[in-house]
Amino acid sequence: MTRRRKPVVRVFRSQNAAGWVLPDFTDLADCTSNFHREQDGRPACTATAVWKVVEDHGMHLTIGFWCDSDLPDEHKPAHEDAA
Repeated sequence: MTRRRKPVVRVFRSQNAAGWVLPDFTDLADCTSNFHREQDGRPACTATAVWKVVEDHGMHLTIGFWCDSDLPDEHKPAHEDAA
């Protein structure tokens, strides 16, 4: 039996207000949100893809670009409450 390990996940927020630019610099990255919204029958997201989520599965990487409102909960940064 082969055991699958959980991928190592890294989450980055774009420092550019326009969002993430594709590696070849031809266009802004498409929001991964829209792929999931289309599957769910929801309208497309028009917000900027400001989050990049990289999952390292060992033999391959999965990279997704998300707007603020659609970033999955498990990837949201922990916020410390101000005392």
